[in-house]
Amino acid sequence: MRGHRLGIMFVSVLFCAALMGSASAQYWFQSGVRASNDAAQNNGAGVAIQTVYQSATNGSLGYWVGEDLSNGAFLQAGYEITNATGYYPSECDVQGCTGSVYLTAGKPTWFWEYFPSGYTGSSFLGGIGPDGSAGINNTFHTYSFRSNGGTAWSFYFDNTTLGTVDLGATGSGPNPPSAFGEYAQTNTNTYPMQVVAFKNMTFYQNGRSYLVPQGYSYIGYGKGSEEILPNRYGVQEYGNRTDYFQVGTGLALAGQTTLWTLGYNLNVVSAYGNLTSNGNYKAYSRASLSAPSYINITNGTRESFAGWRGSGTGSYTGNLTTAPVQMYGNITETAVWQRQYYVGTNASYGAVSGSGWYDAGSTASLSVNYTTVPTAYGTRAAFAGWSTGSNSTRISFAVNSPVSVSARWETQYLVNATTQYGQVSGTGWYNANSTATLSLTETAIKTGPNMQLGFLDWSSGAKNSTIKLKVTAPVSMSAIFATQYKVTFSPQNAYGQQLAGVDYYNVSSNVVNTSAYLFANRTYNIEYVSYKGVNVSTNYVFNLTSPKTISFQMPIYNVTVRASSAFGTPLNASYAISFKNGTRMSGFLGQKGSISFSNVPYGYVSGSAKYFGLAESISIANGNDANMIFFTPWLIYVIVIGVAIIGITAALAEREYKKRHSAAV
Repeated sequence: MRGHRLGIMFVSVLFCAALMGSASAQYWFQSGVRASNDAAQNNGAGVAIQTVYQSATNGSLGYWVGEDLSNGAFLQAGYEITNATGYYPSECDVQGCTGSVYLTAGKPTWFWEYFPSGYTGSSFLGGIGPDGSAGINNTFHTYSFRSNGGTAWSFYFDNTTLGTVDLGATGSGPNPPSAFGEYAQTNTNTYPMQVVAFKNMTFYQNGRSYLVPQGYSYIGYGKGSEEILPNRYGVQEYGNRTDYFQVGTGLALAGQTTLWTLGYNLNVVSAYGNLTSNGNYKAYSRASLSAPSYINITNGTRESFAGWRGSGTGSYTGNLTTAPVQMYGNITETAVWQRQYYVGTNASYGAVSGSGWYDAGSTASLSVNYTTVPTAYGTRAAFAGWSTGSNSTRISFAVNSPVSVSARWETQYLVNATTQYGQVSGTGWYNANSTATLSLTETAIKTGPNMQLGFLDWSSGAKNSTIKLKVTAPVSMSAIFATQYKVTFSPQNAYGQQLAGVDYYNVSSNVVNTSAYLFANRTYNIEYVSYKGVNVSTNYVFNLTSPKTISFQMPIYNVTVRASSAFGTPLNASYAISFKNGTRMSGFLGQKGSISFSNVPYGYVSGSAKYFGLAESISIANGNDANMIFFTPWLIYVIVIGVAIIGITAALAEREYKKRHSAAV
């Protein structure tokens, strides 16, 4: 490892800053862990390091993770503790340093460092963080570096990018990572380095991180270090925790020993078969799974190997009988067995496909190769289903036991219908005693102005263009067409005035619109028309020998409702009336004392009119009008005044008469 280069840079800067000139300082004491070769061929490494504030008195302290790359380049990331307060270069490369950072002695500060392949210089290359940037005392922080997918490598502090450099290699090759505590560029081994903990030492492969499977203790020196003074800074596993160790003064000083071995258990669970892959395996090693394809249980029943269901990182889930697993953690592999049943078939006509072994609870699909067999003219046998009860030519059913299925057949008849015009839908083969529905696609064909050929009936005598029939034998029929003329209806009211807005016409029990095509040389009766929601009887009979317009009158009248005084004065009476179709109206007759209604079916109006508390009923029909006379209060007043005047006049006359006769006597 080349961690000593970091020490050279630190000390050279520190000596300049703190004026501590000890030219004989040539020791780089290192203690920590080297990963096993299982962690080689990686694309990066990382470790969580405890931040511990302490004072370095003769040299500098560094705690880091690093490794050599496949081309001989070197890189590392961690934190340092300077022994002198002052300014230090903050970022350096082979061209020199840019910027500076003010560091306080004893405060941990993150750094990242690298040496390109073939580099022989002693200058610091990398970056240093701000004063105290390694975090709060006794907290853990993760330092790491990873390839960006090519030859560029990035350095991280708690997953925050610190810097990036191209080192010309994509991986570490055969070199595993190391994680060390280092007392650098010193001339004494008596400094009491406080204990610092490391944990979760990892390496990266193909975009994933893995814990280092084995860690070996290392107590020694950096490359180029003097080795006269013994390294008194030890390393030991912490609390029997895997991938958790400490470095510093007072710890074990043994040579290379295995601090931990990361191993995982492969647990194979199977209800059938002699599977012997159970056991403990070294982390990231490969184990092999194997199982038989089938195990016979009874006649028509067997167990089929369905695959492995794995849990745990690196496990295998799939349907291969033999498969590898990568022991990235504890793995449980469950052999999944599928109960299978045999489905057998037979058929009277043709072969049946779909027989064979099926998973229990799965769906079997059976079909016959020939679904129909001719037996006579217009008659055939058709596949009707299976002994399971299904009548489909292709059957699907759940298989829960061994099964034997037979095919059923039934008689079918050909239903054939023809037409000169258009097509007939519904023809084809029908099961005996089933119902066929035949329908014409064309029921009328134009032959000239106001003329056409219209569907008359079927040769069987059926009148509707769409018919249903029970099929008890082969059927053959044809559609018959006849000449039709266009008839236009021109209805009139009782006064011979043209009517509009007729809803429909009932002609010889058939509902038609304003115009219709009817069969030629026949007599028709317009029984009634629907007008304003009322069926108005007409019973108009006509013969159809050519296209024509039919004019006829109907009992539809204009009516007027009037109100007047005894003297003939128009009265603005109120009214409330209803018509034959149930329509109700109300209002006032107005200053003219009348209101008129046009084209009233049957001239029917019913209701009442009121004026100053006086009421008159209204009930008219067949073209009559309603004329109502009211004795109004004014008329009564005039009569009373008139009577009074007559009385007074008579009294005066009688008095004058008596007076004259008295004088004469």
